[in-house]
Amino acid sequence: MVSEDVAKAFGAAIVQVLGVAYTYRPSLMVRRYLTKNLAAHHSSRYGNFSYFYKGDKFSILGSEEPLKLRTDPATGSLAQHWPEPELAILLGHNHEIVAYTLANDLTAIGIEARGRTEQQDGTYLGKVWEGSGSLGPRFVPVAAIPDPKHLTIGLSIKRKGRIIYDQQYSTSRCKNLFTSIPAAIVDCHRQFNDPVPLSKRIRVCPPWWLPAGTVVMLGTGLIVRKEYYCQPGDILTVYCAEIGELTNAVI
Repeated sequence: MVSEDVAKAFGAAIVQVLGVAYTYRPSLMVRRYLTKNLAAHHSSRYGNFSYFYKGDKFSILGSEEPLKLRTDPATGSLAQHWPEPELAILLGHNHEIVAYTLANDLTAIGIEARGRTEQQDGTYLGKVWEGSGSLGPRFVPVAAIPDPKHLTIGLSIKRKGRIIYDQQYSTSRCKNLFTSIPAAIVDCHRQFNDPVPLSKRIRVCPPWWLPAGTVVMLGTGLIVRKEYYCQPGDILTVYCAEIGELTNAVI
């Protein structure tokens, strides 16, 4: 389990995994395009930053564990999914970043891009289920990565034994300071009145801190085209020279 790795290295298990959106311009542009004609609410149409609940130690996997595609509740058929290769941070107390790792924020984009109505939260349904994301292959202490704003994050997709996709981006393209993102999440969270949408229900400790053991996926600088959307049997690898390779098969 991912949480065992954290416990050994930092003495605290993962309590929640959160994601942030639109920290890289390609992600915001693509999502605005996908949601431009929606009647439902979607955060990409109203702002330049958003957060969402992604899961916990039971729904987020480690390297070499299989990610799971989900059925679209509206159609009964397999939903469209894309992988999102990301850098992630592990928080200590008072929003201190104590370690970095890699993340694959697998997204059922065919569901998530429908937005949110009073009846259904498309972001929650498109982001959270058992096997909907992964972290790994290890957590690297902050001191071992002196310049996290200049890391190269890559994604490769192997299908039927052949690499069909291999692209990279630099974390220098992120619009936000990594140290500012936890507070930005809390600021967004404070704007919601009861009932808080499912995708926005996160743990916050007094006086408005994300608890130690929170992992934040920092967003992606790569959006794959439709021909690279996930298929059963694909092997997805998120990689970074300073952290290693996070590899998961898709089932």
